[in-house]
Amino acid sequence: MKITRRLRWLLAGGILLMTLLFLLFLFFATKNFLDLWDRLQLLPTWLFYTYSTLIVAVVLFSGWLIVKLVSGGRSTTAIKRPAPKPVIEASLTQEIAQIKAAGMDTAPLEVEIAELNERRTAGNAHIAFFGDISTGKSSIIKALLPEAGVEINLRGGSTREIREYTWQTLAGDHLLLTDLPGRNEAEGTLDAAARDEAIRAHIVVYVTDSDLSRTQFEDLQELAAFGKPLLIAINKRDQYTAEEQAQLAQRIRSRFDSAQRTGTNERSVRVEPPEVLFIQSGGTEEIVRVYPDGREETVQRPRKTDISALATHLQTEIDQRLESLTQQRDTSVLNLVQEKLDTTREDYRRTQAEKIVRSYTHKAILGALASVSPGTDLVIQGVIGTRMVQELCKLYDSPVSQLDIDQFLNFTQGKLGKSIPLLLAVAGNGLKAFPGVGTVAGGLVHAVAYGLIFDALGKSVAHTLEQRGALKAAPAAATFQEMLSGNLEERTKTFARLVIEQYRGK
Repeated sequence: MKITRRLRWLLAGGILLMTLLFLLFLFFATKNFLDLWDRLQLLPTWLFYTYSTLIVAVVLFSGWLIVKLVSGGRSTTAIKRPAPKPVIEASLTQEIAQIKAAGMDTAPLEVEIAELNERRTAGNAHIAFFGDISTGKSSIIKALLPEAGVEINLRGGSTREIREYTWQTLAGDHLLLTDLPGRNEAEGTLDAAARDEAIRAHIVVYVTDSDLSRTQFEDLQELAAFGKPLLIAINKRDQYTAEEQAQLAQRIRSRFDSAQRTGTNERSVRVEPPEVLFIQSGGTEEIVRVYPDGREETVQRPRKTDISALATHLQTEIDQRLESLTQQRDTSVLNLVQEKLDTTREDYRRTQAEKIVRSYTHKAILGALASVSPGTDLVIQGVIGTRMVQELCKLYDSPVSQLDIDQFLNFTQGKLGKSIPLLLAVAGNGLKAFPGVGTVAGGLVHAVAYGLIFDALGKSVAHTLEQRGALKAAPAAATFQEMLSGNLEERTKTFARLVIEQYRGK
């Protein structure tokens, strides 16, 4: 109790002292400010305003610095990414020819371009119906085109059916309507063939019978990223009152507005919020029929079909915007081809990079086995390491100088120093699984260690080139250190087996 009372008196005294000091400072500052103000009044007008402006500028600059320091340089608004360069068909065709000459498979890309040209020639208005199973897509299409012919296609190796309906309207418009498999028809993922077909369409009609789920919204965002005009048709209109329909439509549009503001659209394409329409696709419904004698019976009866809002909207779009919709369709398909081209090139480079790393790792192991005094100093073999880095940079079209390579190898040697004892110990343990190598284990241990080093070295270079587009010495060396210790036991077994096979095959 005495200690507590004493602390309280000390705190009270501290507060009193701080109050007196603050008042003293306030009086002193006020006095000096008033003296300064009086002196400024005596200055010439031009000098007074110049001095005042300087004071204000210093205060504002100081305040700006404080805000930047406190906020850590973070901006409260979303970071604006640079808009992607438009894909030009001529340059895209030239790029396809280049990667084909390099040995890559370009058949799917050429088919996509040829199909785009066919659709241009045909001049059909292509409308894709997308959405989950049992939401009424087929019923809507049949209601729109009751006499249309149907053709079932399998696209892109997909086992999912893509139904195509062709029709010529009284106005002379040629229509191609496609019924695409939805997410839960494609094992819980957005089917690639269905997505591509939606991208090829002029308009995508997304059919649902309720508010959009998270996965449905993600599907639409993916399509919107290609600049697709979207139309959301909410089926089973009779389940919603007019007020509920207005609220639901507003909620869906606001989600797209929010996504656009926060920049979740990866391609940063400006997309207008989709039109939301309410329809009734027909089908059947269960009712309970009550007879005069009190007996009840559950029976099925047809629902009334009303898709007039959708039909009117589509006809208006075709009549007024078909030319601009065609331009958007062409752009979307070219973006799709560019995406596939980039994926093809990335896959090819990964495969080739693995071959290069495997080849030079093998050479490093052979060099270690052939050494007169293997393992006297476990450093990276300069010539083999340099050639491997050069070949990987050539694969990724990244110019590199010998200075860059030397800098990277020096960085990796610095990272390697502390790992050598561990590598040797792990390599030695790995070789114990092979009997009869005890007398030459020293040389073999170093050969296994070289294998581990070159494997990590090559993979770190390939990873850096893929992620950054150029050989950055410091990040690549950091990745090398991570890969050197990653999955060490399994990698050691692989290289130990390879070393033993090479040694016994001499």
